[in-house]
Amino acid sequence: MLPGYPLPEFLPRKRPQQVDETEEPRREPATADGNKALADEYLAKGRIHHAITRYKKAARMDDDPAHRTDLGDAYAFAELPVKAVQQYRRALKSNPNNPEPHFSLAEVYTRYGRWRAAGDEYVRAVELDPRNVFYRYKLAFAYTQMSRLADAIGQMEVVVSVRPTDAFYRFELAVLYADVRRDEEAVAEMECAVALSPEDDYYSAKLGMLYARIGMLERAADMYREAARLNPERLAYRCLLGDMYYTLGYEERADREYGRSVGIDYYDGDFVHRARRFMLGGSW
Repeated sequence: MLPGYPLPEFLPRKRPQQVDETEEPRREPATADGNKALADEYLAKGRIHHAITRYKKAARMDDDPAHRTDLGDAYAFAELPVKAVQQYRRALKSNPNNPEPHFSLAEVYTRYGRWRAAGDEYVRAVELDPRNVFYRYKLAFAYTQMSRLADAIGQMEVVVSVRPTDAFYRFELAVLYADVRRDEEAVAEMECAVALSPEDDYYSAKLGMLYARIGMLERAADMYREAARLNPERLAYRCLLGDMYYTLGYEERADREYGRSVGIDYYDGDFVHRARRFMLGGSW
């Protein structure tokens, strides 16, 4: 079992089936780095069990924490979390100040819903490499899963300060602000996300929802119209545009947009339902 944590019942108990049992004939690598290079090649081809064999040989030839981390990553990819954790812990025993095994260990915990344990490891990775924005983003995500939204926002604010031109991180910070009803800040961040990624229909639609929530209905209609232009097959945008027109008193325009959304599927219908709830102050 994972150290200190019982394995969930849904964890796979058997190794994934090995598709190809035969390695290509080639000269046996004489060094750990040679085995690692061969393992990387196998991994790129999706031949995970051959990759594991080579990473194991590299680790036996040179018990370097990097080789142990590579082996752990391969085990994690093969749905063998216990073996992955063992390798990460061996890497950390040799070099506890290496952030990569901490991060990889956190990723395993995340995959199986061990959020508190994952958070501890993400924190350690961030402490050891504070400029790594991806580590901070994943820590913020773990905090969100633990309902620690203030801590999540704190991490994402640092991420955005380091990567101010990354639309994705702006969007994620806007979502967190919206979750705690810091709507003006959410709008500002979402406007940045749209400006940085103007062809993203989802960003435009989310900005429309925020505008609607703070009463800027004309702007909300503009953003829904833009989202529908960018992705005309997404009927949810037409339905939401109809909502704005109806609220603004443009009944003919509303009827036209509702007519264009006839045949909306379950997925888009659920999207509309959640958007309406969000615009009334609920969570997404």
